Amino acid sequence: MRARRLALLALFEAEFGATAAEEALRRLAHDRGSEVEVRDHARRIVDGVASEREAIDARIAVLAPAIPVAELGNVERAILRSAIWEVLYSAATPAGETINDAVSLARIYAGDAARRLVNGVLGSVSRSSGGGDRKA
Repeated sequence: MRARRLALLALFEAEFGATAAEEALRRLAHDRGSEVEVRDHARRIVDGVASEREAIDARIAVLAPAIPVAELGNVERAILRSAIWEVLYSAATPAGETINDAVSLARIYAGDAARRLVNGVLGSVSRSSGGGDRKA
């Protein structure tokens, strides 16, 4: 959960355009005194989201068509991008753990409506991918 929170904060900060996610992550990890494992996992998430962003956003658009990706809240968009990357492309943790953490982060940082959105989209991603057609 700590690595996912760190990645979320870096991706969220990057949404405002003043700082690249990688730079924000370095600063946040340093400021928080994050352990190497936490920092490395968060870096994999941030790098993965950067490399697969178009594919991830396309998947979000299909699974949550009522709200265009650009109109999602910055927190919701960052949570969905990072969790979808983990579910589809990372073998670091089980999809269920990733989804549970993402739903918790949505509840903490964005409220109940965001929690429901994140849970629904990630549940669909997990089902459609068979729990993880992971490439990494």
